[in-house]
Amino acid sequence: MKRILTPAIILISTVLIFNGCKKQAPADTETVTATDNSICETEYMRLLPTINKIAIDDAGVHRSGPGSYVASTCPVVTVPDSLLAYPRHMIIDYGQGCPDPVDGKTRKGKIRCTFSAPWNTIGAIVSIEMDTFFVGDIQFEGTTTLTRLSPTSFTKKVTNGKCIKGSSWTILYHADRTITISSGANASTDPQIITISDTNGGMNGGTDRNGNIWTSSITSPIVRDLGCTWITKGVVTISPDGKSPRTVDFGDGTCDSKATISINGNKFEFTMQ
Repeated sequence: MKRILTPAIILISTVLIFNGCKKQAPADTETVTATDNSICETEYMRLLPTINKIAIDDAGVHRSGPGSYVASTCPVVTVPDSLLAYPRHMIIDYGQGCPDPVDGKTRKGKIRCTFSAPWNTIGAIVSIEMDTFFVGDIQFEGTTTLTRLSPTSFTKKVTNGKCIKGSSWTILYHADRTITISSGANASTDPQIITISDTNGGMNGGTDRNGNIWTSSITSPIVRDLGCTWITKGVVTISPDGKSPRTVDFGDGTCDSKATISINGNKFEFTMQ
């Protein structure tokens, strides 16, 4: 006897066959964007406490005094201006490479700072250029502008930031942050610790080493301790184009290289560089 298949039975059979053959989409486990964001964030955030630690002890840029010269084994700091007028300049020179006495990382090249007014002046603006500046084998470029809003608070804007590892990869980076010096605002001997949040709703992001564009926003203030190699605390949400947002938790304040990334409810641990 022949069996006649009704249209309904044919439809149901087709759906079952299709679903049986359909492969489950792989889980989103991509962490390159989060890693590249942390590479750039870590060093650009370090500029304010680095400059503050030096500038508050230097009469050449902290007050309207004559230019001064401050020398140390690493780095060598000079204030070449001899006049009382502003703008004034400060050069932080790591030479051909030396271990930084604060966090032990090897840096080389120069950080050039231009002060619009004495460092302790409300409204003072400092423009920072990185001159053939490396941390390990990664070169950092771009312009960073610090503006003092109060004795302990600043805005920081990074434009045309680049983090380059030879011919292997280049990360593009920009940021607009508000920073509070929570320790060490007026004494270089105190721990230099800053707390960072977003400015202007979070105009931050870049392009990772694979050419993927991302934006980021700080959802819990970031803590950066000059004495630690890595970011120690805070939560950032990173949104790569075409992918789900991922949340990066830098920890509870402990100085270590570990951070946690959450993507669609799945958590992974990654190591900051």
